[in-house]
Amino acid sequence: MRVLAKRLKANGFDDGKTNGFVLDRVRDDFLEARFIERVEYDDTIVDPFGKEISFHRIDYKQCEFRATVDGPGLELVNAPRVIQATISGLAEASEFGLAIGPLNLNVLAWAKGIQRLMNDGGIVDSVQIGAIELAPGITAKALIRGTTDVLAASNRFVDGKKHEIEKVQLKIPGSRRTTIILASNGTARIDSDAPSDTVVSIRAALQELLRKSPGPMVLSISS
Repeated sequence: MRVLAKRLKANGFDDGKTNGFVLDRVRDDFLEARFIERVEYDDTIVDPFGKEISFHRIDYKQCEFRATVDGPGLELVNAPRVIQATISGLAEASEFGLAIGPLNLNVLAWAKGIQRLMNDGGIVDSVQIGAIELAPGITAKALIRGTTDVLAASNRFVDGKKHEIEKVQLKIPGSRRTTIILASNGTARIDSDAPSDTVVSIRAALQELLRKSPGPMVLSISS
């Protein structure tokens, strides 16, 4: 992490660059940083009399991330829709040693790990199931929601058919009152006012899960 931090600092963002990194926190086992892009463009509007007025605008796009020795390796926080520039910048800074592979998590196991670590119970009140095999060559997708835990009903619904759990919504009660949406591709979406330790539990549960099937991947957390 210290070596990576030096390389990111060497590719730091300043007034003379269109993009670069800003280091926020560096430790022996992780670092937190941002990739910033400076975008300049002319915005033209037409007034009520048909006269065109142009404004020169400057926009700054940011992508927060956390690089770690263990766990997911690269964690994107509130990532924008397009992250190609960030990934390209990281690849260049790591001398093209960055490797990102597809992720297919057991999302139910992830949710159970979070429940255990948060020690607040909670229920899975929504499950998105895909690739339900109705017949050879015929599949379906279903969204099952309820005011109580829907896991038992979901199991009865698929009734032994081949399927994939794509997303679950975990609702944590009590003082936390937090909703967490987990997806099998490694994304987690949480309430913006969720307690600060929520992300810690999400991250720790994922790390436990990944120890069983390690590999290069990206975790994305947004609020």
